[in-house]
Amino acid sequence: MNPTEYIKSNKKILIQKFASPAVYESKKIPATIFMAGSPGAGKTEFSKNLIKILDKPLVRIDADEIRELFPDYTGSNSHLFQSACSKGVEILYDHILHKKYDAIIDGTLASIGVARKNISRALNHDRLVAIFYLYQDPKIAWEFTKAREEKEGRRITKDVFVDTFFKAKENVDALKEIFGDKIVLFLIEKDFKHDVEKFRINIPSIDNLLKIDYTPQTLKKML
Repeated sequence: MNPTEYIKSNKKILIQKFASPAVYESKKIPATIFMAGSPGAGKTEFSKNLIKILDKPLVRIDADEIRELFPDYTGSNSHLFQSACSKGVEILYDHILHKKYDAIIDGTLASIGVARKNISRALNHDRLVAIFYLYQDPKIAWEFTKAREEKEGRRITKDVFVDTFFKAKENVDALKEIFGDKIVLFLIEKDFKHDVEKFRINIPSIDNLLKIDYTPQTLKKML
C-alpha cells in the first residue's frame, strides 16, 4: 500500500486525530485562516499561539503533522509522503467545510493554484477568510529551517527555500488582488533576534508595506 492509499484508507483516524467532532463544533459563520510565508518564518508557532489567544478550538491543518501518521516516515524521507500529505490536507479541508468548523491551514501558500481553489471553496461555503502572512528575515528563517532539519530530519533544499520565500509573498498579493475585500490580509513582521512583532491588519497588499532587498540570485549566494 503506497502512502496515498494508506491515508485514504485511514481517513477516520486522520479526522479523529485532527478534527474530532468531540472537540470541535459547527459554527453559523465559520472562519478559515490561511498561513503564508517561507519555511522557518515561525508560522506554526504563530498559528498555535493564535489559537490560544482566541481561546476557542480551531482545527489546525498542517501537512507536516499529518506525516507523523505514516509508520514508515522517518523525517529524512519526507519527500516520499508529499503527495499523500496533500491528500490528507484535502480530506481534512473537505471535512471542515462540511462540518462548518473554524480552521487554520498552516502552509506557505507557495502554490497559487491550490490556494485560489481553497479560498474560492471557503467563500462559496459562506466562510470568513483571512490570510496571515509572516515575514522573517530570510537569513534567520534559513537558520531556523536548518536547525529543524537537524532536530527532525525534514530537509528543505536552499533552492526550495528561496523559491518559497518569493512565491509566498507574490501569491498572497495576487490572491488579494483576485478576491479583494472578500478576504482580510494580515502582515506579521517577525524579528526573533529582538523578539519583536509588527502586526498590520486588513492591508491592501504586502508589497506596499514590505520591501525585500534581495533577488533570488543574491539570496542564494547569501545563504
